[in-house]
Amino acid sequence: MLAVSRFLVRYILPWFIRICGWVSAFGIFYYTLWVLVLVLGSIREPWRRKRDFALAAGYHLYVMMPMLNEAGVVNSTLSKFLENTTSIDQITLLVIDDGSDDGTGDLIKQFIAAHHCEKKIALLQRFKPNAQTGKGNALNFGLNYIRKLASTDHERTIVGVLDADAVMKEKDFKNVILEYVVHPQLALLQTKVRMIKVHNWLELMQDVEFATVNDWIQRVRNVIGNAAASGNGQFIRLSAMDDKQNPWGNALLEDFEFSTNFLLKGAQTKYCSDIVVYQEAVNKTKPFIRQRSRWVQGGLDCAQKYFSRVVKSPELGFWAKFEMVFFMLLPFFTVLVGFSNLVILLYACGHFIHFIGLFVFLLGAVTALSYYMAFKYALSDFRISPKLVIICSTMTIYNVILFPAILIAFYRKITGASSWIKTAHGVQS
Repeated sequence: MLAVSRFLVRYILPWFIRICGWVSAFGIFYYTLWVLVLVLGSIREPWRRKRDFALAAGYHLYVMMPMLNEAGVVNSTLSKFLENTTSIDQITLLVIDDGSDDGTGDLIKQFIAAHHCEKKIALLQRFKPNAQTGKGNALNFGLNYIRKLASTDHERTIVGVLDADAVMKEKDFKNVILEYVVHPQLALLQTKVRMIKVHNWLELMQDVEFATVNDWIQRVRNVIGNAAASGNGQFIRLSAMDDKQNPWGNALLEDFEFSTNFLLKGAQTKYCSDIVVYQEAVNKTKPFIRQRSRWVQGGLDCAQKYFSRVVKSPELGFWAKFEMVFFMLLPFFTVLVGFSNLVILLYACGHFIHFIGLFVFLLGAVTALSYYMAFKYALSDFRISPKLVIICSTMTIYNVILFPAILIAFYRKITGASSWIKTAHGVQS
């Protein structure tokens, strides 16, 4: 037994550490290169030409909002929608109650009756056994209703998808419609996502993530031609969905699946970082990990279903394919590199003098990126401060918290679990 231990320590362990070192080095190099690309793509801020909203005459925007047990946010969400669309006649909110059992449907009816907004807000209800079969089915249900209303001009009909806690300002709704007026070939538009209010570190980090990293990724996708839907704040020209009766599937990441199908058929997609939808942040670690595990598992589902089609697609350019493949394989890459980094970190702690250069490089890189993230994040709120820089430097800790979500997603995928882990809204209120 002692001989075996010596053999492992003398021969196997060095090779194991060496392999982990190469994987870790490759991961650091790749992530550094990836961050540089994102930073370069984010230097120029978007500029929008002011246009007369009269150009949107004849266009109509239908916003679908699926709700399942959302009694906590019904009144606030609908009130803000009415407040922000007072001057926009060509917009209708379709609230889809997906078989709620907490009185969500009754609250929506009461709100519509109390505010006399039958022309602005409509309630669509699904009942079991047809209800609660996935967000995709709820959206297809709403879409079929819209098709009956908008049978005359699908080119000038826009369909939006907002979450139950979503808030958009008047100018953003108007700019969505104008995007389709100005770009007649545009099929799908994704807006920037921000958090409504932040009360703790976890909520602030989610806002920083969406306002910087996610925003930068989508800007790069604009350049290479594969801007993707992000669930909340996506808008689609109705005519772009005429080729499919039920365009939404029930993948756990239905937004990426939806936009991937658009890209595979050569449809034009776009991300607008100056059009913003606000949503609630998840305020506790456990539900946050649960939410992200669903997202990661949805990515694994899409990798299984679309990897080959993306690689072989004649409609996608090389860099678009490269980015989409990387996105689908990111969970595998993260687990492999994360484990290797942990091994090398433990080894480096015992041989600090040999790794001091690497530690200095990583510290410098994290500091520089933290300052840049804080600067870009502060541009939207005009509040740069040393405290914000320090908070942004904790992005590494935030990423570590995300790691269990990846492991949970792999476990659920392997065990065949596919239930929809729903994000709770209205918890703070």
